[in-house]
Amino acid sequence: MGMIEKASRIIARFGQAGILRQTVNGGDPWAPTQIEVNTALTVAVVEYAQEVRDGTLIQSGDLRALVSVEGLDVSPTTADSLIVGGVEYVIARIAPLAPDGVVRFFDMQVRR
Repeated sequence: MGMIEKASRIIARFGQAGILRQTVNGGDPWAPTQIEVNTALTVAVVEYAQEVRDGTLIQSGDLRALVSVEGLDVSPTTADSLIVGGVEYVIARIAPLAPDGVVRFFDMQVRR
């Protein structure tokens, strides 16, 4: 079973409602105001295996968030935050998995 199939099964089985929070400029282009935009998504949050935690790139409290692209009409970035179960996480790393040129899910490294 490939990575896409595994991630899809994990998201389907353990996925829960989450929110992608993005800060965007709104209002007058000459005097913009920043507003927060929340987008609902489905995410499965899992822990990293102990052997991949190096304390530098992947810290001890980091989690892996597999985000479904179904119904997601925005692309997350590291400037955004992820909210799951009332906890807001900073997105430290994000990788869209698109082996055939079509994004199948986002693999995020998140931390508090």
